[in-house]
Amino acid sequence: MKNSIGSNIKYYRKQLGLTQEELAGQLFVTSQAVSKWESDAGLPDTAQIVPLAKVLNISTDALFGLEQGNYDAVTAAKVHVKFRELRSQIDKKKGALEACEYLLSECEANPLNFEIYMYFVQSVANLSRNIDPFGEYKKGMNETYDKYFDEALKKSVQVIRYCKEEDFVEKTHFALSWIYIHCKEYEKAREHIEKLPSIKSNMLKESILAKLEGFENGVEAQLKAQHNNSQLMCLPFNKEFVYSAETYFWNKPELAAGYCEWALNIIFAICKDPTMKPFCQGFVKDLYAFKICGKLKSGRAEDIKAAREDFAALKKLIYDYVDFCAAELERKDLLNAYDEKGILNMKLYTKEDGDRRVKELEEKIRNWCGEEALKKVL
Repeated sequence: MKNSIGSNIKYYRKQLGLTQEELAGQLFVTSQAVSKWESDAGLPDTAQIVPLAKVLNISTDALFGLEQGNYDAVTAAKVHVKFRELRSQIDKKKGALEACEYLLSECEANPLNFEIYMYFVQSVANLSRNIDPFGEYKKGMNETYDKYFDEALKKSVQVIRYCKEEDFVEKTHFALSWIYIHCKEYEKAREHIEKLPSIKSNMLKESILAKLEGFENGVEAQLKAQHNNSQLMCLPFNKEFVYSAETYFWNKPELAAGYCEWALNIIFAICKDPTMKPFCQGFVKDLYAFKICGKLKSGRAEDIKAAREDFAALKKLIYDYVDFCAAELERKDLLNAYDEKGILNMKLYTKEDGDRRVKELEEKIRNWCGEEALKKVL
């Protein structure tokens, strides 16, 4: 039985022969509250979950539908690959819409698979960027987006309230923050931002866990944990590089190329350890795009020449990385060199994917700088 929490409440209530009023009386809530739960118009408070399960004579897992195997990590992994493929189309708006529709259907087919729910909320955040990254969105302006926005809010509530995976909850808060920022609901955005971890403390659990590994299992285990930490640390600061490059390009384009050059030099230094490449490659592509377009916007002959050279350099980097991935995936010590995220990245980076990324780069240049500018770098 694959159902929502509300459907499960209704099912087990009827199994016991209880009316909504009788169930409400045992939980000290109103019958209207039970009716809302069963129609999925509302969710029980966290404090009511255990008492509700006890009254219904089931486990909390059964209440969530997890005893029927609703949470399937293998299914979630397959969904992740497919939605990334949809979102990666050259036409970003089309890809964002198709990813949302696909993920919504997967949410319905896999109730309470919180990983898939999280992907859906992330896809709606991505859609908001592709509708109009710098504009204002309000309810009623786009019927399709309204539907996805409403569903994202419902799915996010379930993830945040009931999911035990900290990573899924944090990613959901992050995606919601962007959605609310785009809708100019800044106070709601701030509420979700406050739930996210901060770099200010500099007291990362991964760092101390690596030390724990050393004491428990020896220096080799500690070095492996610290290596994994270094790979994961690439993601947040590379993301910050790209966000800053985007801000420079759209607001101070004369500074974009210089900033991107500085950021790329840092990334290339890190990638002297080849096992860092899967955690940096996508950001390299984005930074090069802003760098190239920043130079094209200046219109100076020397900048156009440099942009052409950068375009050729990035194409080479893309196809070199395709070959790198194919070789690395044959390593006997693959699981020691990379975590699951890095391995998945490399499996997705095929020759066809390289071709798509080059086309995507051309489309960005065309959209940001015009057809004539694109011809100057080809």
